[in-house]
Amino acid sequence: DFDGLRIRNPFNMPKSALIMQVDGVERLNFVSSKAQQFPIFGVSASNSLDLLNSRVSNHVNVDLEDSSETLSAIAEVYGDVKPVAGKTTSSLKPSVYPEDKDFLYKVAIINELTDKIKAKSSVPHLVTVRISLTELASVHGGSSSAAFADAKKILTRAVENLIDAAENSNEGNVLVATITSKDDLSRAKRATAEQRMEVPTDLNLAKSYSSNYPVIFNIILWFGVVLFFALLAICYAIADMDPGRDSIIYRMTSTRMKKDN
Repeated sequence: DFDGLRIRNPFNMPKSALIMQVDGVERLNFVSSKAQQFPIFGVSASNSLDLLNSRVSNHVNVDLEDSSETLSAIAEVYGDVKPVAGKTTSSLKPSVYPEDKDFLYKVAIINELTDKIKAKSSVPHLVTVRISLTELASVHGGSSSAAFADAKKILTRAVENLIDAAENSNEGNVLVATITSKDDLSRAKRATAEQRMEVPTDLNLAKSYSSNYPVIFNIILWFGVVLFFALLAICYAIADMDPGRDSIIYRMTSTRMKKDN
């Protein structure tokens, strides 16, 4: 059983979900101590995110392996996007390695999405971000290189800023998950939109309720419980009542004997 997801407050459920998939990295070292790590097993995370995006209407799929499609998806929600690559490091050389330039451009897209969320103060119901560091690692000699370490730090900082922006815009009502997988360097090409699995139309999904449903349900539930026990106590008190001793009606209407003077 997976115990990493718990409902702490049924009256304040998350309104949005932010899911990030990072390939080629075993883990991201977040500064926040609230981050919990759990191993997951099963089908490919990419296929699961594709299926999840197909079921949620209000979503933004930031697939950084296809930058043009990603910019269009962000522009549909937040308007024009003009990412500008940030400063490089001594180990990352975008003028020499195209993979370094591509990575910095992808991080710039994440930063641009962060700025858009801050400016608009709104997050769609589902935001998925996918990025891979396998090509960068293959160019610089693996995950133990200085360039890979710098790239990991830059990406971690960008992801943390994105998480903070999403939480601030929704008053903390955001479910955040980061999926990392340290796969081999021969990464399979991601399926295109036409090649992705077809989702059946008859999914037998549950009815969608408003965010006030758990509040109203809890009010009715606990009011019913209190009313039941109150009625039970009243019935027990009436059944155990002694009319001659406990009832004020019998005391006030009792006949009094007259005295002859």
